[in-house]
Amino acid sequence: MLSLFISDLLLVAFPLFGGCCLNVFVLEQLLANSSHPLGTAITFAQFLFIAVASWPSQIDPQSSSWKRLWLPPSHIPIHKWFYYVVMFFTVSLLNNLVLKYNISIPLHTIFRSSSTVITMAVGYLFGGKCYNRGQVLSCLIMSLGAILATFRSGSGTSHANSQFVLGVVLLIALSILASLMSLYNESLFRQYGNHWQESLFYTHFLGLPLFLLVGPDLKREFLVIWNDQKVYEIGQFSVKKQAANLLINMVSQYVCIRSVSKLAGKTLALTVSIVLLVRKFVSLIISVVWFGNAIGSNGAWGAVLVFVGTVYYALASGTRPSKKAPIQDKSRKDVSIQNEPRKDLPAGTKRNADRSQQIEALRRRQT
Repeated sequence: MLSLFISDLLLVAFPLFGGCCLNVFVLEQLLANSSHPLGTAITFAQFLFIAVASWPSQIDPQSSSWKRLWLPPSHIPIHKWFYYVVMFFTVSLLNNLVLKYNISIPLHTIFRSSSTVITMAVGYLFGGKCYNRGQVLSCLIMSLGAILATFRSGSGTSHANSQFVLGVVLLIALSILASLMSLYNESLFRQYGNHWQESLFYTHFLGLPLFLLVGPDLKREFLVIWNDQKVYEIGQFSVKKQAANLLINMVSQYVCIRSVSKLAGKTLALTVSIVLLVRKFVSLIISVVWFGNAIGSNGAWGAVLVFVGTVYYALASGTRPSKKAPIQDKSRKDVSIQNEPRKDLPAGTKRNADRSQQIEALRRRQT
């Protein structure tokens, strides 16, 4: 039984590491091979591919028609998705756009890994959440690490420094918005049940029209990618390098998100946190070693503090008393598993609620 569980876990972990690490690697390839920002095009391509790839799991021809794309009524009302989709679109767009403001991939990874601090503050102020001393201490460690990694990272010309400061401000705003988005998503799952596949589809599908707001940038960036003359030689065939990188980035992003969701469904939230932490650490090493993104001694020590703080936070969260989590306690009678009746849930509902929160909290940290 144990060997079967381990084999299932490995089958999920390998695509997770492969998909997520490949996604970050190809993202750096896209940015390194272009002198123009490509964040909008990359985000749109990811939205489009994930919406198309997750659509088959939602269709039901017997209860719907082609006019509705064979989509049955959603478990969560469409109008409830409105605010969430706007926030998710903004977070996803900023997550890639921030890289053009002198924010390197290593610094981006370190800073976003420490965003638990902001999540804790938002949860305490707006979500009525309580935290134990271990969690607070771990967040202080992560804050120190993020400050240390950021310090002197923007050294250079005054223009470069101003761009860097703007990038850091955007990172902070991004983290705050992502935390608010997570709280709203938690309330939806608590009220209507954990339908993560439906969430994956509608958050990307309904977000596509919003790209009309950045249509000119989108067109310009796709032309930059298409007009790039560098190619990959594959036998007798040649493929445009940037177009191929974009396609790989789209697919790997979908594999990464799916793998995180599956892992959360097979194990505890603590295990998911540790696995994702190791994944980020591997991505950081690849960025520094393969692409030569120097982080300096401050960045190295900052990364160590952030990762240590993250592990400590995960361990402290695992030992948190149940009375410290009023939202999770209430979810015992509200959260259901997709396609399963509520009467089967009493013993495992709290853990599934934790997983649904973990899926959302980690999905927005993929890069």
